[in-house]
Amino acid sequence: MLRSRLIVDSGTTLCCLLGDPIAQSPSPGMHNSGFRSTNLNFIYLSFRVTKEELKNAIEGLKTLGVRGFNVTIPHKEIALKYVDKIDSISTDIGAINTVVNDDGKLFGVNTDVEGFINPLKDNDIPLKNKKCLILGSGGTARSCIVGLVHEDCTDFVILNRHPERANKMVSYLKKKIDFDVNIDMMNESNLDNHISDSDIVVNTTPIGMYPHVGISPIPKNLLREDLLVYDVVYKPVKTKLIEYAEMAGANVIHGYEMLVSQAAGSFSLWTGSKAPMGVMRRTALQILGV
Repeated sequence: MLRSRLIVDSGTTLCCLLGDPIAQSPSPGMHNSGFRSTNLNFIYLSFRVTKEELKNAIEGLKTLGVRGFNVTIPHKEIALKYVDKIDSISTDIGAINTVVNDDGKLFGVNTDVEGFINPLKDNDIPLKNKKCLILGSGGTARSCIVGLVHEDCTDFVILNRHPERANKMVSYLKKKIDFDVNIDMMNESNLDNHISDSDIVVNTTPIGMYPHVGISPIPKNLLREDLLVYDVVYKPVKTKLIEYAEMAGANVIHGYEMLVSQAAGSFSLWTGSKAPMGVMRRTALQILGV
């Protein structure tokens, strides 16, 4: 019998999200709708956990026998210390976002890479030998660069308001993967210099999300028809950058596609079942107000 509503009993399997903040996360809605639609007796909850509390929280979840959990900002890097093993992608990135509990052994995985790459593949976007302009140098930027390098993109420009942070990120990544990169200050002059010969532009900064709604990290006049513009910001669904890119006739990928795709990766790891992407996408868009 299909579960039309969430039923919790002694056989319910728990998965959850650890982060700070987590109040606005669409993850519980996406996963719980996915569990219901596939008739799985699972439930997904979110817990606000500070950096200081993370170790104890993970040990507690392990003791309780939860099937798995996601870690989000600011825990993706420090959580590496509290799992028993990690996959090769997580080693390259230096961060995890998903943990699977196999009989008390915690396996750390990073589904952000497939979450980022799958929407590109689903839209038949050719990636080999493309020149990529990356805005930002945080954990998401790491995942995007690793994913693109694995798809044979090797030529990057990274713009960041704090170039020293980008240098630190690149120094780590170059120990794991091979790619060519230029790093520069993020300002309009450098955007103008570098965007002209870029094929793909990826915004991994918070510019465009609350409280920066209505602001684009790239001026409208610099966007053009033959660009692919990927904004990982998922709320609002149509950021100012996406709006400008569409006006210019550029190909666009919305941030919610990455959000859903990375969640689907976690879902499959925990349940052993294919994630109901359509259900999870519809739920995410409803939560995001579309």
